[in-house]
Amino acid sequence: MSVTLGAVLVASLVSSCGVDTEPAAPNSATHSVTTQFGTVEVPDRIESVVVIDGRRDLDIALAFDLPIVGIPVETEAPPEIPGPLTEPTRMLLADGVPELYPRNTVDLEAVARVDPDLIIGRDEVIEEIYDQLSAIAPVLPVGSTGTGVSWQQDVTTIGAALNLQDRSRAIIDEYTTRVDELTTQYADAIADTAVLPISTSEEGGISIGRDRVTSIALEDVGARFGSAWTAATPEIEYGPENVTAASDAVAMIAAITSEQDLQAMNANPLWTGLPAVRSERIVRTDKFTNDGGPLTALWTLGLVEKLYDPS
Repeated sequence: MSVTLGAVLVASLVSSCGVDTEPAAPNSATHSVTTQFGTVEVPDRIESVVVIDGRRDLDIALAFDLPIVGIPVETEAPPEIPGPLTEPTRMLLADGVPELYPRNTVDLEAVARVDPDLIIGRDEVIEEIYDQLSAIAPVLPVGSTGTGVSWQQDVTTIGAALNLQDRSRAIIDEYTTRVDELTTQYADAIADTAVLPISTSEEGGISIGRDRVTSIALEDVGARFGSAWTAATPEIEYGPENVTAASDAVAMIAAITSEQDLQAMNANPLWTGLPAVRSERIVRTDKFTNDGGPLTALWTLGLVEKLYDPS
């Protein structure tokens, strides 16, 4: 999901929250880290982290087992089926980690109130309020599918920034090892099965995006894609009258978040007539799987395995 805070919204947030704009006193034991937004002094010992956006930044913070003390409130309807961050988020809330503000806005006062040592946020979201956030704590950006930064790049960057290079290598190696296992175990099925990763779009259509986590995972295992994949450069959307573009895919990973969305799809005879739907070769997930970090990527490999092993 791509969200950029507009200048008017930023100004209203900054003026209303009354955050001290003086730079926070640095921890006596810090090291310099250069990011796309400037050089920051990061504490050698991190005791509290605020996550700004709640997608890839939360995923990466969880993967590094960082001490999270604040997250945004999910403003979209929560998925009706478990997603990669569903249980980790439930555990954070059960441990008393506060939800600081509705996602897609940033309440600077709420961030300052929990007094974090470190802030991690998606680059598109923090760019316009970087100075205000930096007055609270050092800020490390992560990317997204929208900015063309892979989660592996982010894990490597965050690992280096926190002197956790061994952990970052272990995170990436876990994914790579799992990809190799699936590629070997399902080599014949991968070669023989035309697949597509799709999401439901407005009014019962479908969309295909090459930059989504599900798409990248399928590419990593060497998937053979249906013909609609070629038209995604990097994305394409088909209306409900054109879902037959997926007719040569015999199996699909489908991001269909809600039962309402599923009902809308099943009301379309062109959808229910697709070979993958008729043979029940649909592996369903939610749209939150489209972007994320290592936890989402590993979760997605589980979907890939179900795709090639429907038994």
